[in-house]
Amino acid sequence: MEIGSFGRTRSVTLFPAASFFSLRQENGRGLAKILQDKIHAAAITENEVVGMAAAAAREQTGWAAELRTLTREPQLLVAIVLLFLMFGVFVIYPFIKLILVPTAEDWQMALTGKEFLEAFWHTMASALLATTTAMVLGFIYAYAMNYVDLPGRRFFQVVALLPSMAPSVVSGLAFIMLFGRRGFITWNLLELKVDLYGWIGLWVVQTIAFFPLAYITISGVLKAISPNLELAAQNLGARGFYLFRTVTLKLATPGLASAFLLVAINSLADFGNPMLVGANYHVLATEAYAQVVGAWNLPMGAVLSVVLVIPTLAVFFIQRYYLEKNSYVTVTGKPVGGLSRVTVGPAVRWLLFAFCLTICLIILLIIGVVCLFAFTRTFGYDYTFTMDYFVEGVLQSASMRNSWVASMTTAVSTTLLGIALAFLTLRRKFPGRGLMDFLAMLPVSLPGTFIGLALIMAFNSGPLEMTGTLVIVVVGMTLRQLPVGYRQAVAGLSQIEKSLEQASTNLGADSFTTFKRVIVPMLKNSLSISFVYSFMRSMNTLSTVIFLISPEWNLASINIMSLANQGFLTVASATAVGMMLTIFATFGLAKLILRDQINIFDL
Repeated sequence: MEIGSFGRTRSVTLFPAASFFSLRQENGRGLAKILQDKIHAAAITENEVVGMAAAAAREQTGWAAELRTLTREPQLLVAIVLLFLMFGVFVIYPFIKLILVPTAEDWQMALTGKEFLEAFWHTMASALLATTTAMVLGFIYAYAMNYVDLPGRRFFQVVALLPSMAPSVVSGLAFIMLFGRRGFITWNLLELKVDLYGWIGLWVVQTIAFFPLAYITISGVLKAISPNLELAAQNLGARGFYLFRTVTLKLATPGLASAFLLVAINSLADFGNPMLVGANYHVLATEAYAQVVGAWNLPMGAVLSVVLVIPTLAVFFIQRYYLEKNSYVTVTGKPVGGLSRVTVGPAVRWLLFAFCLTICLIILLIIGVVCLFAFTRTFGYDYTFTMDYFVEGVLQSASMRNSWVASMTTAVSTTLLGIALAFLTLRRKFPGRGLMDFLAMLPVSLPGTFIGLALIMAFNSGPLEMTGTLVIVVVGMTLRQLPVGYRQAVAGLSQIEKSLEQASTNLGADSFTTFKRVIVPMLKNSLSISFVYSFMRSMNTLSTVIFLISPEWNLASINIMSLANQGFLTVASATAVGMMLTIFATFGLAKLILRDQINIFDL
């Protein structure tokens, strides 16, 4: 058939209907094949693009890329190298040096000797008892402060922190003055001839000494629990103890784990209280001291210190593994406003009030008897007021000045190192970042006696000889308090948006300038808390510096223990009061300068 179109002729072939439908099916199959081929080709291309992007990302985030970034910022590279060098010199080297001191015979003697095995089991038993009771008391107290509207709650919060501002040995000192063989209560009031020294006295004293530590740690976690979770459980039918057991207690697990770690390590390494009230109930810390100072047996002292590290490291790693394995996130997005916590009934409310009042009365009794011994001629016999002991133990004592200088230096170094380590581990990528985080947290799991003895072994001679100087005292204190400053800085830095630092970088600032002008000004609260806490703990430290002091650089905490052991309870009490007043004055000055940026008693 020919069809003309605009004067032209076109030939068209006509097909039957069946042929037309057949052609349509073939064209459809062909079109489908073409489409499948294109889709397949597109998929391959997309996969290739994704793979190339992933490879590029790996290349940009690998250790080679991190090294290239460091070379573009020499100041950052120098800071990282110096920090690793610091950890190598003051952490790794001393610990290896201490571990290598004992011989095989020393280890055999320690592991088979009856007195050493007895000291080991005494240490484990006393630490377990003190940790358990301190955690139970601390949790109940923290729950009452955060979940119950108690009358006088502010008073309870302040009183609970008083033992943390005094040396841990103060509880042992007060125990002797109240319940000793000539104690005011047992002898003067009740006319009893009792001997509470040994494991019973040590259990009571360590529980009182470390109760504030458990309370502070657990209270921080309970405060952060969002009330909407408990309210949701209550709406689903959970009530009373079942609600507490299945929701509140499980969400408080991080606080309980952290409290167990801190209290267990402090009780395992406690030195002053076992010396004062332990009597013949020997523990590893006092045995190590006796071996080094009394018997001049450094290898055996090293063995006992290393043995003391084993359970503390085990607790440390178990706690970290358990918390990393489980999730306890309770706040997502914006906080929920206008919600009140699920509280207890009237009966439980007054029971908790009676419990908190009893704890506060015990604490005030301890602090009060120390003050009475410090400012009376002979408390229990002659109640004449006197300032002689305070003048002798505080105003005329070089140890109080030494403690102030060493603690202030430690607080500054701990705060600066903590924020520098936090900035590097959180905001910068470099080879060994995980190792730096581990080394920064490692000292929290090491007993103070181990740190002190390791430093003595490492720096007793050689080009870095520091024995008998203020430097080695400050180094020991700084290592002990560094994890606190580091974690405080990490917590504060985690709340700062990274875009602020990226904006600073986009404007041409390097890492050092960003750190100095952007990060530090925004962390005033975290830095101030770290400074005050490090100062307080350094003033009260005992086990860490017991091997590091010298006649020229004696410290007030050591002086208190020595005076109490020699029977000079009045001067020892006056020195303890002077330390507490010094810490209070520091807190007052910090509050005056920082005002609302720091809430010391808001726990």
